[in-house]
Amino acid sequence: MPETSEPGTGARIAACRKFHHLTQRELAARAHVSYSLINKVERGAVPATPALVTACARALGLDVTDLQPTPHVNSVTTRAAALMPLMVPIRAALDLYDLPPAGIQPRPLPQLAEAVYAVNRLAQSAKYRPMAEQLPGLLEELHTAAHTATGNEQSALFGLLAEAYRCGHSVGIVIGLNDLSAIALARMDWAAQQAGDRGPALRAVREYLRVTRYLRADDLEACRRVQAAGRSRLDGTDSATPGALVAAGQLHLGSAVVAARAGDLDTMRVHLDEAGWIAERTGERDDLAVHFGPTNVAVHRVMTLVEAGQHEQALTAGRRLRFPAGWAPTRIGHHHIDMARALRWMGRHDAALAALQRARKVAPQQAKHHPLVHETVTHLVHATRRPSEALTGFAAWCDVRP
Repeated sequence: MPETSEPGTGARIAACRKFHHLTQRELAARAHVSYSLINKVERGAVPATPALVTACARALGLDVTDLQPTPHVNSVTTRAAALMPLMVPIRAALDLYDLPPAGIQPRPLPQLAEAVYAVNRLAQSAKYRPMAEQLPGLLEELHTAAHTATGNEQSALFGLLAEAYRCGHSVGIVIGLNDLSAIALARMDWAAQQAGDRGPALRAVREYLRVTRYLRADDLEACRRVQAAGRSRLDGTDSATPGALVAAGQLHLGSAVVAARAGDLDTMRVHLDEAGWIAERTGERDDLAVHFGPTNVAVHRVMTLVEAGQHEQALTAGRRLRFPAGWAPTRIGHHHIDMARALRWMGRHDAALAALQRARKVAPQQAKHHPLVHETVTHLVHATRRPSEALTGFAAWCDVRP
């Protein structure tokens, strides 16, 4: 039984097309898609993939959000209310980066490195409350140490600062505070420029992270500009430059996702192949807190197939995945979310909910706040005549209100 499109998407495409006095064939020609696909999406016979919605919006001169229904979720402020008070000291620490408080006695460099690793692990595990509680004090300690050290030790401390700043981005992007994310990433770039040999890779990773907010807004042109900047940060580096290969591979993975969202499958495959070639050289690596390697390439292959609307292929590839011990819970959780998205589009609603529950088990706070989870749950509720207790319970847990 074919699954109907997301409630309202096909109808909105049809209404906007008619407003612009276009036939289905004319819209198809402008969007570079088939007439048959436009016809089926408007009738609700097949789902409107992100790539199709982006193409139609571009053809009609609209924003992507104009063709999407309003999400049936609570506001970001409501969902993240418990974390909001913790953002005040984080903002202060980011703002006063050049004025560390007096009286702080920083720990030795090895202990600070362990603390930065630990706070990043909390972020990768979606344990945002303990991470947010620890981050301001750690930043103040690192600010003091970096401003008083000299030589190679100072460069190493600025590298640690860059890695710590990314945690501000992590929590900001999760709870919808894009300004906090932007400030944290600006500080990351500032610190990375003073991090010696590690600087180029850290600056490139900063650009990789910077794409997130624009990808969520479907601003693909901005994504490409940021990714080009990331590649330029690696100019003049080679395999001996600390972290350079890992950063280059991660940028290819991000570019593959953007290409898939745009429906450019050839470019998607090129970037995946490039990332795969680099991963063969690096193996599984935890450099720069990005967990790059063959597993991450495989995860992104599934993600891009979902973005491109190739759901059966995504499920086939996803079932073969096995995660290394100690791999980042948020990466594993996002994979389960992607599998749920593919299952949702295929009309396998019970299996989609089961995948979301696996995401919740691995990284509960990620699943609770992630917009793709909210989108999927909303669709499942609307597509089911009598939602099960398991589905309504999951929707209540992640603050989705049909």
